[in-house]
Amino acid sequence: MIRSLALAPPERFSAPKASRQKRDAIMDIAERLALLAERARSSDLGAVAAAAAVERRKSLRAGLELIAGGGADTEGLDRVLSPWAGDSEPGAALELRVVRAGLRGLLACEHPYLLIRRLSAHLGQDYMDRAGAWIASRMKRRRYRPEPLVVPGELPDVLRSLSMDHRSLERALRSAGRDIVAAALAGCPQESMALAKPLYGKVGGTVLEDEAAWLRSRLSGDEMAQAQTAFLEIVRNLEERGELRLGEEDVPGTDPAFVAEFTRAILALDDRPLKAAFGASSGLLLATAMQGMEPRAHDRILGILPKKDERRILDAIDDVDPLPRGAILASGRELAGILLAAARKAGAATPEIERRLALLKDWKG
Repeated sequence: MIRSLALAPPERFSAPKASRQKRDAIMDIAERLALLAERARSSDLGAVAAAAAVERRKSLRAGLELIAGGGADTEGLDRVLSPWAGDSEPGAALELRVVRAGLRGLLACEHPYLLIRRLSAHLGQDYMDRAGAWIASRMKRRRYRPEPLVVPGELPDVLRSLSMDHRSLERALRSAGRDIVAAALAGCPQESMALAKPLYGKVGGTVLEDEAAWLRSRLSGDEMAQAQTAFLEIVRNLEERGELRLGEEDVPGTDPAFVAEFTRAILALDDRPLKAAFGASSGLLLATAMQGMEPRAHDRILGILPKKDERRILDAIDDVDPLPRGAILASGRELAGILLAAARKAGAATPEIERRLALLKDWKG
């Protein structure tokens, strides 16, 4: 795979140059395609047909009409878009590239957040930041509150056990695939989502939570139970092959030694790395990791952050139930690594800070 990428022509990875005005217009297309992907999840092809009827761009309208008609595939999309493929003008070439990628994502039922993130990558870092803001604005309209257990079963206990070794949990989640994981988590308490979500990264975790919440209102209890059974079967097969291990039952509360060491590290850090690390990390990660600190560390953190970050973290803390020790330690280790990188970047990583954060990052517990 890596060798094939290395041998690929550079033009495969370089985007055509286009004016800022043109890229803004193309980003508008990306946002409309993401919104359409969101509507299409509920109304199936009806939303695509409605969008095609009012679309003015000929290439996009042709692709939407093909998808709305049913039976479309990527080869068919390429044939429909071929009349515009010969345009060498950079802006037109870039627009066609984004339109083709967006239509393929729509055809594959790609999640709208992943779709806009991928389309924005064609336009540059500024537009990826804009896509992140777009995702955040959509998420603000959907506040997911902890819900009671929907489907009784052993999956929450298994996830809690796997979380004692993040490598085992990550292997199980990736082996199952996001579709099965989202359907299985739709029938689990919020604690289970809190354990799985950080392993998908900031955008991926957001997508997983959104997908599970969406499926919870659409799947029957039997369908969620089937997804949980499928996930548990994957876990058992991986365990039999020795590819993961189920830890002992986790215990509630925190590791007092870890809490004390983490608190000392937070109090010793300069404002700059703290602001950088806490401003860039997900609210869920911070809310989980902060369960492994003393109140004085909380006061130190919240006292230096801008109001928007302070509110974001406090909201996340309100949303997260008390977690078992393994989950808190795992999030604390991850945050320690982020803090160490931020301290080094800010030139604030003294030998003592290096020692403390490295100890936390590799804490065995």
